[in-house]
Amino acid sequence: MSQKLVLVVDPSTETIRRVQEALAESDYMVVSAKDSHEARTIISSEKIDLMLSSTSLPRGNGYDLARHLHQEQETALIFLLAGGYEVYNVDRAERVGVIGRISKPFSVGGLRTKLESVLGNLDAAGPHQDAELPVLDVAPVDAAQPEPELSEYEPLISTERIATIIPRNYEEVPKVSVDASVVSPAIERAVLAIIPEVVEVVLAKSLHNSSAFRDLIAVSVDEAVRKQLPEIARSVVAERLAEIEAANDS
Repeated sequence: MSQKLVLVVDPSTETIRRVQEALAESDYMVVSAKDSHEARTIISSEKIDLMLSSTSLPRGNGYDLARHLHQEQETALIFLLAGGYEVYNVDRAERVGVIGRISKPFSVGGLRTKLESVLGNLDAAGPHQDAELPVLDVAPVDAAQPEPELSEYEPLISTERIATIIPRNYEEVPKVSVDASVVSPAIERAVLAIIPEVVEVVLAKSLHNSSAFRDLIAVSVDEAVRKQLPEIARSVVAERLAEIEAANDS
């Protein structure tokens, strides 16, 4: 029997390795791409039976890639991979042909079990053991709570300092007495003066670099419109009726 092709699109080599292990000794062969452009090149030259793509990708995102594959190869099955700190837009995913979400991180055994529920028996030599990670959930879920992305965050090691302007012997420097009634208002004014600029820069960079953040904004706006629009409509109608009644009375 000819092998079927699974396209894994994720910048993490660990994610790709786990998918390869989950599909070991099956009729599925794994090919991988680290970003959207590489994936599109593969899609243009190969028949894809299944695609597992991260929602957030270099040079693109999983939703647009899913739409492209669905348009080019309608029979391909598509799952999106999303971490706990990434927004998963259910409506958007369904519109582009995605059949479900796979939460990251996932175990090899859990992934194999879930894929078999969709693809059927993968003819494994035996079950995979990978109990240290949680079993994934491929069912579509509501958008995740707004949380900061942590994919590029690395905790400080013990020898690193948060502020390099602090003297290394700061514990030995004599403490200086200050008048809190003078210093506190000055610090508060300085902080209030700089906060708008900091927020503007953070938002601009997040909107430019983070597809997950853009999805979060889109979901938030949709929710706000759904909640506020009825009240706005009632208010406008009430004001208009009042104007008509006032005109009739005059």
